[in-house]
Amino acid sequence: MNPVIQQMVNQKIRSLNVKELIRLGRENNISITVKQAKEILNILQEQPFDIGNKKLVLNINKKLKNLDPELYNKVRGILKPYEKYLDYSID
Repeated sequence: MNPVIQQMVNQKIRSLNVKELIRLGRENNISITVKQAKEILNILQEQPFDIGNKKLVLNINKKLKNLDPELYNKVRGILKPYEKYLDYSID
């Protein structure tokens, strides 16, 4: 992955807040509540996010899936545009 793009994606994910996450959801026709947005961000921001760290990304993916499968599907829909930058699959 291009290091500049990796840094931009990491910065974008790290800087997400509740309002931004809800806005991204709306842009993708995905409805999430404030509570759900907070739960998602708690998991995404437990550690400094690094899209190049496969183990970290897969761990986050697993935690989101275990939290709530329906919510997990919503998150995947919102974050789908960023998956194209991965050098690996998260499925």
